[in-house]
This record gives sequence, structure tokens and C-alpha cells, in this order.
Amino acid sequence: MLLSRFQRYCTEHNLYRGDSKWLLAVSGGIDSMVLADLCLSSKFDFAIAHCNFGLRGNESNGDESFVKTWAQNHNIPFFVNTFDTKNYAEEQGISTQMAARDLRYAWFKELCETKNYSQLAVAHHADDNAETLLINLSRGTGLKGLCGMQAISGQIVRPLLFATRREIVEYANENNIAYREDSTNATTDYARNRIRHEVIPSLQKINSSVTDNILQTACHITQAYRMIADERERIAEKSLHHYR
Repeated sequence: MLLSRFQRYCTEHNLYRGDSKWLLAVSGGIDSMVLADLCLSSKFDFAIAHCNFGLRGNESNGDESFVKTWAQNHNIPFFVNTFDTKNYAEEQGISTQMAARDLRYAWFKELCETKNYSQLAVAHHADDNAETLLINLSRGTGLKGLCGMQAISGQIVRPLLFATRREIVEYANENNIAYREDSTNATTDYARNRIRHEVIPSLQKINSSVTDNILQTACHITQAYRMIADERERIAEKSLHHYR
């Protein structure tokens, strides 16, 4: 059952403790709504933060209204921010995707600091992780880039990283969880969507277990990366001690 696995994953990776107070990033999509339901069912202490990037007109406003209503119905603290994403992207000379990422994480950080939230919880899952690895590989990367996403990255926690997209969809269907569908998810205008809709399905024709295999390889690389980092630190400490 996804709920028990979620709770066990949070415990095993020390993501949620007795004094934890999460700020949960919720777009209204299936992944973040399932995460919100899991946190609610687990009686976690959390608030919801929603970003309205103003990129999809009425659809964006509908997402905001949907998430706000869910939070109010469950007596969950709710924060929202509306961004002029296109103008920011033009001013910075970056893509709208990159602009949206910069804006949301800057705001999330500010909220955590001013409202005393201990962690920012995001709904990245196993399939997202595999996609990220392929994106990094296609662009060229070192060992760290091949480690993929981690359960904890500074103040960010990813409590759904163990779950596949299929498991999340099944949980949503079984528990009648309402969510919003972002119309841009079906397009192939962005690198991640091309990986999701074209590259991975093609690789699955070669090996149906390709996603699991990519993630298992990432685990091996992560172990090697950590061993190298630990050894480098040991050598540095030894050298420092030698010259004292």
C-alpha cells in the first residue's frame, strides 16, 4: 500500500521527524495532490504553497482556485503567489521554464525562512528521477549529475521518490483524489516532455524494465560518488594534519 510505504520511506530517510513542519509545493497536478493526501492521512504538520505563473490564462487561475479550495476544506494553511513569469524570463534572458523554477524556489525559500517551515517537500517521483538522469546524460554531466535526485537535498525533501507514476495514478484512482491536468504536459515542446513521451517509450521497446534499470544504475553511481567524496575528504584531512 502506497500510504504505508510512504510513511516507511519518510522514516527510513529521516525526512519527517516529530518536530518537522513541511511546506508542501502543490501545483494541483496528480503528483502533488497525492502527496498532499498522503501527508494529510499521515497527520503530518504541513502547509501548502501554490505558484500561479500566469502562463495558461484561465487554466492557471483554475489551478489556484482548486488548490486553495482543497486546503480550506482540510484546514491546511495556504500560501499563493502570482508571478509575471514571461517578463522575468525576458529580463533575465532565460527560458520561461527556467524563470518559473527560479521564481518558485526563491519564494519557497523565503516562506520557509519567514514562516519557520523546516523542509520544503516536493512531489518528484521515480519516473521524474529517470527522466532527469536521461536529460543530464544528453547534455553531458559528471558523476554527480548521474546520481539523480536524492531524498534530501539541503532543505528540500522528496518523499515520493520511491514511487512510480503508475503507482501514484493507481493510488489517486483508488482513493478518488481529484486533481488538475496541465495541458502542456501532453506537448513535446520541452526537453523533459520529449524524454517522457518519446525517448523512454522507445527505450522500453528494447527493454521494458529500462526505468528500473536506470534508477538502479543511479544508485550504484551514487554509492561510488559518495565513496570518492569520503576518500577525498579523508585525504584532505590527512594532508591538513600532516602540515600542521
